[in-house]
Amino acid sequence: MVGAARVIGDLKVLAVIPARAGSVGLPDKNIRSFRGKPLLAWTVDAAKTCEYIDRVVLSTDSQNYADIAQQCGIETPFLRPEHLSGSNASLINVLQHVVSELKSNGEEFDVLICLQPTSPLRTAIHIKQALELFQSITDPDKNIASVYELPQKFAWVLQANKQGQLRFLDSSLQSQNNYRRQQNSAIYMPNGAIFIMQTAKIISQYTDHTYPYIMPLQASADIDTLEDFRAAELAQTDHYV
Repeated sequence: MVGAARVIGDLKVLAVIPARAGSVGLPDKNIRSFRGKPLLAWTVDAAKTCEYIDRVVLSTDSQNYADIAQQCGIETPFLRPEHLSGSNASLINVLQHVVSELKSNGEEFDVLICLQPTSPLRTAIHIKQALELFQSITDPDKNIASVYELPQKFAWVLQANKQGQLRFLDSSLQSQNNYRRQQNSAIYMPNGAIFIMQTAKIISQYTDHTYPYIMPLQASADIDTLEDFRAAELAQTDHYV
């Protein structure tokens, strides 16, 4: 289905699946078997099914991961350089590297969608809807980040300052006058499933021009630990195949 239809104008869309080898929380989680296939395969299948995407590539520092991705039906055109292989490498730098390398090989894209393999419950439908939202926004500096809505009680999160005094994380809530106003404002948690940006403006995941693509909580698994992994497997249903 990749590239089957130019239904969002003339924009060329590149999907990047970042999957470095090694993980502090859960070693090799990206290729760990999840409901019968490697974890990253769920994201590969979702990306390949979305008709808005022209090309899907894996960004990794591991030839083993690249081989598994090839078995799943996508390319790893190059491995990451050493300085982008560690846990301290930023996602933005990884994405900039992919776009730069492809451009040097004569491949250019208008839109980049980053699909992290640690979100196996994100489907092709979610990807399609997020890209449609991106296309509908007229802001020339737009980004999209997938999120899920939090209960209002989380608006009242506190933290201790250097003096050990409690303060609202949202400093505007220190004023009693802002309590009622805050009750009318939705609050969101990023789930890491989808980031969309223009390839010419890969600056940050979250800017003043970032708009939310709201996903249901049950599809917002973000795997970092073995507990996350097991919870996501339990949440997986036939709906998310």
